[in-house]
Amino acid sequence: MAREDLELRLRRTGGLAGLPMVASLKTAELESEEAERIADALDQVDLANVEARPGAAPGAADMLHYHLEIRVADSAQTVSFSERQMPAELAPVVRALMQRAEPGR
Repeated sequence: MAREDLELRLRRTGGLAGLPMVASLKTAELESEEAERIADALDQVDLANVEARPGAAPGAADMLHYHLEIRVADSAQTVSFSERQMPAELAPVVRALMQRAEPGR
């Protein structure tokens, strides 16, 4: 993955308050260590199968849901998943984005 060219966007919905949160980052604008951690984490995740993981149990109304867009050069990939579907390898990426999150619409 072209580590210096990663652009990530995250939208989180759900939760107790239901307030949407949005965040974005470009690895070219990060400290090299943080950019490497994010790129390494993305390299370990099989994004094509994240949505196939078991979803929310019935009655889980307050579950968090994420929509992640990853852009590298001229290509883009999006994946949507619940907090229950999130693989452990993806957690550092979501955490880095949520540290930059702001209320959205």
